[in-house]
Amino acid sequence: MKKFLTIVGTRPQLIKIDKELEQILVWTGQHYDKTLKDVFFKGLKLPKPDYDLGVTDLGTMTDCLIPIIQKEKPDFVIVYGDCRSTLAGAMAALTCNVPVIHIEAGCRSFNNNQIEERIRKIVDEIAIIHFCPSESAKLNIERHDRNHVYNVGATQLDTMFSTFPTKKPKDAFQYKVMTLHREENMEVSKIDSYFKALKDGGEIELYAHPRLLAILKECKIDIPDNIKILAPLPYKQMINRIAFAEKVITDSGGLQVETFFLRRPAIILRNETEWTEAVDQDWNRLATRPETIARLVNERWRGKGEYDVYGTGNSKKIIRTLLKSL
Repeated sequence: MKKFLTIVGTRPQLIKIDKELEQILVWTGQHYDKTLKDVFFKGLKLPKPDYDLGVTDLGTMTDCLIPIIQKEKPDFVIVYGDCRSTLAGAMAALTCNVPVIHIEAGCRSFNNNQIEERIRKIVDEIAIIHFCPSESAKLNIERHDRNHVYNVGATQLDTMFSTFPTKKPKDAFQYKVMTLHREENMEVSKIDSYFKALKDGGEIELYAHPRLLAILKECKIDIPDNIKILAPLPYKQMINRIAFAEKVITDSGGLQVETFFLRRPAIILRNETEWTEAVDQDWNRLATRPETIARLVNERWRGKGEYDVYGTGNSKKIIRTLLKSL
């Protein structure tokens, strides 16, 4: 039996973990806040990590991971997505000459100024096995003549299905859900422009990332009365609020996919996205200009197209089967 060592460090990565796969689990600590870690381990009933590093910067993560890999001697290192923990895990495995498996491989926004895009490319170059969430992601890898490339769908859908059924709240479709946390959106001028664009957008529940909360606390940004600043929710509660929201406003990659799964229209506060299918099918609309956001927040629309472009909710089982054949 092959030995797998899985490296994660953020909320979106926790959602993608397969609890049924026998693995050594390493938590880097990139998401250090309890609202982004402990509630998700508990809510998703994930096993306690075998290693909890408690570090956030790339260099320290890599340095801490190398001796763990050397000690555990896994046959493969598994990494997810496109964050610092992903890159640190891939680089540490490369240093230890252990092959890397990249889950959520091949996603591309085609904006090299975006740090996540550069991480995706580097990790896909290091990885020897690529599990892609869509056919377009698979083609992005295959055009570079790589082997062991599989379209397995998005593992987030598996996890989301496990939360169903979700109870309809009394205020269903009378509110909008918002999140905002990406580095490029953390400029005071941008936050201020977004808030002003949304001031006539009805009731908005902004589940604030610790990074955003720190900026709001430190800087004098006028928060419109219709925007409620709330603490991040555990996963199942967040899915419930998204499922019955009139609309979602976000810059999160994970929420983009979840809104698509739940068939909720979403304003994506970015100029480009790696989840292109959700935009192509018009469920997600990209917008950063205040006048566009102000128009879209009160506009009604429904997308169209194929529901299963990101799989049918059995991605983890497919991956597990493929891993057993290694």
